[in-house]
Amino acid sequence: MNDSDTKYTIHISFRQSLEGLQLVLVDGSLNKIVEEETQSLELSLSKGIYQLKASFIDYFEEYFLTVSQNESFILDYHYPMTSPSMEFATTHEYFSVPAEIGSRKCTSGDQNKIPNFFFFAAAFDKDAPYKEEIITDLVENFSLFDPKGKLNIRFDYDNSFVDPEAAVVIFSARLRNGLYFLKYRKKGKRRIFPFYIYNGYQTQFLLRYKQAPDFYNSFFYYDNKFGFNRQDSQYLLLDKIQYAYKDYNNYKLLTASDRTAIKEHPYLAALVHILHLVTENEQDNVEFSNTPILELPDIAMLKALKDSEQQINSEELPIVSAIMAKCMITVGKKMEFKPGSIMDRVVDSLSFDIFWNNFSEVENLSRMADLYKDLLQKSKYYGTNLKDNAIAKVRKLIVNSVRTTPETFKEERLNIFLGNNLTDTPEDTTRFTDAINSVGNVSEIASKFNLPPTTVLRNYEKYNEMYKKMNLK
Repeated sequence: MNDSDTKYTIHISFRQSLEGLQLVLVDGSLNKIVEEETQSLELSLSKGIYQLKASFIDYFEEYFLTVSQNESFILDYHYPMTSPSMEFATTHEYFSVPAEIGSRKCTSGDQNKIPNFFFFAAAFDKDAPYKEEIITDLVENFSLFDPKGKLNIRFDYDNSFVDPEAAVVIFSARLRNGLYFLKYRKKGKRRIFPFYIYNGYQTQFLLRYKQAPDFYNSFFYYDNKFGFNRQDSQYLLLDKIQYAYKDYNNYKLLTASDRTAIKEHPYLAALVHILHLVTENEQDNVEFSNTPILELPDIAMLKALKDSEQQINSEELPIVSAIMAKCMITVGKKMEFKPGSIMDRVVDSLSFDIFWNNFSEVENLSRMADLYKDLLQKSKYYGTNLKDNAIAKVRKLIVNSVRTTPETFKEERLNIFLGNNLTDTPEDTTRFTDAINSVGNVSEIASKFNLPPTTVLRNYEKYNEMYKKMNLK
């Protein structure tokens, strides 16, 4: 009997639970033996070397298996989990145990209270050679503040749990309900993330480090069970949902058991609901129609953007960067958001390179006022509107050539740009449009570049020059 005729019973499994794992097994001649979605295989194979290809979400790993006897292969899947949950290489107990403790008692303030904000950051590798730098970076460069610039809590060795050996930093505290910002600032590099504190939820931010913060894989989670648990799988579900945001075709990777589990988490259900609103795949949302969801600002904003008569609530910010992108796009026909609002103050410094809404600056209103005052010194008596016909344009041109803009006009326009006494009414929208149009050709440029008029206004020279060059071609 040849060795090739002898069959061996082979069991292949993984230490981690990976719902939706795709496995492909090929032999030494690259013949495909198995291709299926499963977490384990039981096969009868001839002696030889086989290649197992395993893919999960957007991660791929290969294994070479030598078959020479009956054997069970128990494999580790090295998916780079940001949260220290489940049984991955990056989720060892020296990460997960401090996370569980820190999520259940405050590191800042009364330690007998359960925190409603939980910040966890650690190196991917406990033995990273640069972990001392990581600890210093974490403790010195993260802080919290509210929309008014108050509650500027800087993380430090006194208000945080710090483990230099494992390169772990945890900050947890009780905050009042409302909007806050998490800021990272180091040598001119800044990222500011908006987040909310809700009744009945613990807001969690989890981050891992390589040689620098891995913001690309960082995430926010709004937990209605108040506490991190290593065994929880919702963080892996969040990864799958984000993958569906990248390409809606990936939505099919959410298995039936995944979708059932999502219904148990109002935050995850909200993200799925937002995904369906954006992609207009309403038929896929039917099974979630009666599921409790966390009413994130993103949902209200998407609904407001569909209603041409409704202005979005621009004193709140979406948490998903794709929704922020939708909010900032305008055709210059009306105020999409209120001037001087939180949204207006961050829109010029947005970053869309990661899933989460983030920016580098919350503009100071006093600085904006100084900028607007300079622009309004040259403002016209009448602004030229895109809807003006030829006769109206000529009349305004004549008046503007002979009449000086009164200081009262300039003062009123300044207040409009700063959002003072401005409401969501057709009359105020007209006042805003007239004020914008009194400064150069802001509306035309905003329409051309699909940008908010206030963004063009604050960067008028740059966009006006670009607009002129485009019109010369």
